[in-house]
Amino acid sequence: MSRLSRYKVGDEVRVLRVPSGVSRMPQKETREIFRKCVGQILRIDGFDQHGHLEVNVLDDGTQSPDYCAHTIRIEPEFVQSVP
Repeated sequence: MSRLSRYKVGDEVRVLRVPSGVSRMPQKETREIFRKCVGQILRIDGFDQHGHLEVNVLDDGTQSPDYCAHTIRIEPEFVQSVP
């Protein structure tokens, strides 16, 4: 079973660390949001074409109640399932 197949929309995951590629992103705001997400428990809101998890977060890195926030995409290896 692949790691991706373990997850589905609505599952909650804890962000373990910031992916290494984020440090090369030109937008400082995006880098800061990823940093603030570490340790947070977030709901999976979707998946992109590469299999990355999509989560909607507020400026402080916490779960957004809707889709009017920041959408970050993170590889499954940077999160863990929350029971």
